[in-house]
Amino acid sequence: MPKGAFGHSGGMLLGLVLGLVIGLAIAVAVALYISNAPLPFVTKVRPPSAAPTLPADGKLPDPNKSFSAGTPPPAPAAAAAPPAPPAAKAGTVDATTPATPEAAAAKEETLPEGSRFLLQAGAFRSPDDADGMRAQLAMIGLDARIFPIEQGGHTLYRVRLGPYGHLDDVNRVRKLLADNNIEAQVVRLR
Repeated sequence: MPKGAFGHSGGMLLGLVLGLVIGLAIAVAVALYISNAPLPFVTKVRPPSAAPTLPADGKLPDPNKSFSAGTPPPAPAAAAAPPAPPAAKAGTVDATTPATPEAAAAKEETLPEGSRFLLQAGAFRSPDDADGMRAQLAMIGLDARIFPIEQGGHTLYRVRLGPYGHLDDVNRVRKLLADNNIEAQVVRLR
């Protein structure tokens, strides 16, 4: 059987196999590159702390107190504060942690009626960073708003979720945020 005009035989099958192998190698290289690349928004956010600690009186400090009109920011009370108690042993129960679900419900009922809460997912100097956080929250199904404020001659852009009427809702959303490596602070509205 004579060879073709160019002296090639079986070139189509060989070209098809080589094309598939090269295409597969490129696809694997792209997949490895994408899976090892850092996520664009997650690297800008600190991971949530493992266990937040409450002050001795059991009340969280008001993060917006220094923004109140006409009132100076509170002076640090480090000298007046008693020393922290030693760490509890594995078998003991902390006084600030309710021992039973009924005690937890009773502690939650001490909140004044009509208390509403916001979750602040971040405060940024750049509106682009705030929009990026808002977009990241939208990707996990949460609707956030950006509130610009003036502080020290600079504009901060706060990204907030809510308002929420119950602590159960706040805790559910906060857990969703923590699962997505977003730390959020609770802000109580008056």
